[in-house]
Amino acid sequence: MILILVLATTMAGILNAQVYRNALGLRLGYDALEITYQNTPGISDRLELTFGVNTLGHAQTGILCRGFVLNGIYLWVNDLSSVSARLKWVLGLGAAVLDHGSLTHGMYGAGVTGQIGVEYAFHSPWLLSLDYRPGFYWLPGSGNIYRMSWNSPSVDLRYRW
Repeated sequence: MILILVLATTMAGILNAQVYRNALGLRLGYDALEITYQNTPGISDRLELTFGVNTLGHAQTGILCRGFVLNGIYLWVNDLSSVSARLKWVLGLGAAVLDHGSLTHGMYGAGVTGQIGVEYAFHSPWLLSLDYRPGFYWLPGSGNIYRMSWNSPSVDLRYRW
C-alpha cells in the first residue's frame, strides 16, 4: 500500500511539472482567424507560426486586403507570478507573407509584425491568451505601397503537449 501511495505521489508530481514544448490552437479576432502553432526552444522564448485569413483594409476606401497571411514570430515570455503563478506576458517580433488580393487573383506582400499579450496556463494542457499584433506591410498593387495595420485584439486558445 505504501509503495502504491509513493508511486501515485511521484506520478502526480511528474505530470504536474510537465514542460510543454508545443502548442496548437486558434487565434480569433474581429479581423483575424488563424491556426497557430508554438514551439518552445527555451524557458523564456517561443517560436510561433500562424496561418489564416486576415483583413487589412476596407472596401469603402478601395483597398480591399482580405487574403491569407503566414506569420512567423519570435516571442519573449515574461513572468507575472506576482499576480498569478500561471500568468505570463509575451512580447514578440516577426515577419509576414500575405496574399492581399481577392481569392481569384492574388497580390502578394510582405511585412514586419509585432505582438504583445498576456496568457494564462490552466492546470490542464490548455492555454488561453489575449494578444494584439500591429504590423507594417508592403502591399504592391493595392494603391498604398506601404500599409500600417492596427489589428484588433485577439483571443487565442491552444492545446499544449
